[in-house]
Amino acid sequence: MNQNITGQLLDRIKSTTALLLWETGAVKIDPEHPFKLTSGNYSPIYVNCRQVISDPVFMGLFTSFGRLICRLGRVVPDVIAGGETAGMPFGAYLAQSMNLPFTYVRKAKKDHGLDNLVEGCDIRDKLVLLVEDLVTDGGSKLHFIDAIRAAGGEIEDIIVLFDRKQGGKQILEKLGIELHAMTDLRITLETAVKAEVLTQDQFDAVLEYLEDPKAWHEKMGLSYCG
Repeated sequence: MNQNITGQLLDRIKSTTALLLWETGAVKIDPEHPFKLTSGNYSPIYVNCRQVISDPVFMGLFTSFGRLICRLGRVVPDVIAGGETAGMPFGAYLAQSMNLPFTYVRKAKKDHGLDNLVEGCDIRDKLVLLVEDLVTDGGSKLHFIDAIRAAGGEIEDIIVLFDRKQGGKQILEKLGIELHAMTDLRITLETAVKAEVLTQDQFDAVLEYLEDPKAWHEKMGLSYCG
């Protein structure tokens, strides 16, 4: 496929997804009262991807965009996996849309029954596509990748709905994993300013955070987990 066309298609996917996240209320901005993240750090912007799983229109577009991303990136998986718990609905929707088996990866082994981390079909010697809601620094994805490989599966690609652009892509590349994001934080902010959903002051406040999270935490008087 023509690279110019591919690039334009990916740009359209990212801007459309960003607008839909704003339209569904999945994105929240509050520079004065930052949101606490799973990592223990704080952020003036919060993206609740779980908000969209109840929206049939959004999820229909998610699966269409996911199939298109796979085609453009020449990603041809045998199995689709979702990470417990946020990635599970996104992975299941995409697997059904692509008529592929679905599995999910546990965060930890159960203390009863079987001690599987990967639940569902046998993934030995199968190419697995991991689907997740979002990525920040990539840390939480490392466990899922290790579990898939330990179960005999191969993994080369991850699709996420949202990339917070905080180093996750680079971390995954070191593991031989390509990250495909339907949209990211910068595009979501720029799209909102153009649509007059976000003021320039709000954009600048979040941009300050993105450029140097550690300095932003110090300015706000908040502890930072490096």
